[in-house]
Amino acid sequence: MMKRYAAIAAAIFMMSLTACGTFAPPQASETTTTTTTVTETTTVSPVTTVPADSSEPETTTKATMSEEEKKQIAANTFIAEFFDSAITFEEKSALTKEVLKKCPFEHSEESTNGLQRITLKGDNGSGTIDVLCIDLSNSDLDYELGYIVSTFGDYYYGFTVGNMQGVTEDNFTTNYRLTNTVVSKGKYQQYGSLQKSDGMANQFGYAETYATLVDSKLTVVSGQFLSTDMMERQSFTGLMMEFKEKIPF
Repeated sequence: MMKRYAAIAAAIFMMSLTACGTFAPPQASETTTTTTTVTETTTVSPVTTVPADSSEPETTTKATMSEEEKKQIAANTFIAEFFDSAITFEEKSALTKEVLKKCPFEHSEESTNGLQRITLKGDNGSGTIDVLCIDLSNSDLDYELGYIVSTFGDYYYGFTVGNMQGVTEDNFTTNYRLTNTVVSKGKYQQYGSLQKSDGMANQFGYAETYATLVDSKLTVVSGQFLSTDMMERQSFTGLMMEFKEKIPF
């Protein structure tokens, strides 16, 4: 129960951070490709402690959990611990302004609690891009580097997809996910494209989260766009590429 409360607390934190609507969107199911080389730390999985006076029904419930449910509980616990640790947000307005010089859309920028949110408007669609950098150097997180970048990446990708109105995981026709750790740095990327029809017009969409963890700095760029014009979706993917090229790894 305490873990459930912790997960809810993390959700509330991110709602206030991004000033967006509903949090905790459904996660899309993707095929995972992981490339891992030498890492310097050891994975430490969150420990679930059962109180000594736990009742038999609670024990039975834990025993019947699927592996996917256990992984989700562990991920929720990590996110709660992540935001409860000594992290700080770094300003990234210079990065956004540099990339937006070539932006093909009308756009506005808003900075809230270390988050740079860019709102995009095209002739036939709209979307958002979030840019943030979190300094973990003073945090007490006892997790392996690859677990941190992949779990936070999954969390933010789900959050981004959840901001696409009227979209479900079944609408995505392309899904890709990659986590790569090399020595003391890690990289995460997940994206999906979609095409759907409301009976009157087709909609083309794209969502992507890209994150790197280098020198205890977790830098994230995450965006989504929906349009009735396929070329606008292409322009959006190009804009996301411009951001990714500016993030060191």
